[in-house]
Amino acid sequence: MSPNPRVSIVIVNFCTRRLLRDCLACVRDEGSSGLEVIVVDNHSVDGSGEMVRTEFPGVQLIENTENLGFAKANNQAIRRAKGGYVLLLNSDTVVRPGALRAMADFLDARPEAGGVTCRLLNPDGSLQACVSRRPGPVMLLFRLSGLSRLVRGDRVRRALRRYLGWLLGSTVRSYLDPYIAGEFPVEVENISGACLMLRREAIDQVGLLEESFFMYFEDMDYCLRLRRAGWKLYYLPQGEIVHFVGASSGGRMRNFSVHSYRSLFTMCRRHFPPRTLAFVRLLVLLSSSLRWLWNLIAGSVTSSPACRRNREDLRNVIRLCLE
Repeated sequence: MSPNPRVSIVIVNFCTRRLLRDCLACVRDEGSSGLEVIVVDNHSVDGSGEMVRTEFPGVQLIENTENLGFAKANNQAIRRAKGGYVLLLNSDTVVRPGALRAMADFLDARPEAGGVTCRLLNPDGSLQACVSRRPGPVMLLFRLSGLSRLVRGDRVRRALRRYLGWLLGSTVRSYLDPYIAGEFPVEVENISGACLMLRREAIDQVGLLEESFFMYFEDMDYCLRLRRAGWKLYYLPQGEIVHFVGASSGGRMRNFSVHSYRSLFTMCRRHFPPRTLAFVRLLVLLSSSLRWLWNLIAGSVTSSPACRRNREDLRNVIRLCLE
């Protein structure tokens, strides 16, 4: 760990000891003297904190006595970070050689850039969507309708963007842009907090992450704030990081679905007019109600425990929509 780091790496952890170990090992293998690593453990019960202290003594460890959420935990580390650049990095990532340097070098060369990300890969090597536009009604329809799942696979996404991009609209085009980026950087509107390298000057101007978001959408909110302050955001095809999507929640994605929708509504309340928030609530309500009904019918036929769990989860989402 460097006393005058070029990059401060911030990793928030919640019950992902094995993944966190792999992530920290990759960062250590970079062999750079210009790195500072800060891990914030959100009250894990799997021995994550002890593993960091024992196996990675050069890493700064902040151990919380409760789960403070993603935004608050990141802010704890950002306040302590000394680097000129601050990388928000999920614990469920594997950094491939050269990725950190590529992003830092890009920010060196682009003073107008407030943040950058590199290529995020799925475990099978396919390209992962890590940039998008803000969650307006079009993007929400795209996801809730299941259309986003129909365009999985690099070849399909590239073909859609190249040949039908003019027909799909700016929102869907922005979702597909990274797949045709080639070797050149692409300016984007939003970057996933799974891997987001920020310029210290931009953080000082815009402030910390909004802590009213417990989990999800705090990265999108922050990117909008950066852009409104005049900073640009970029997707960089150089550099690769493997991301095990969803694993950083400690295998408890179901428990966080209500947090996801609550954060979505907070996001819309902060950045959209009231009618848009009402429309988004209605979309989520209708979608969740239909899924609840489907699971009720399927559960009565199959007596599946999964259907019962789905109904309870969706019931909580429906209650949230009606608050």
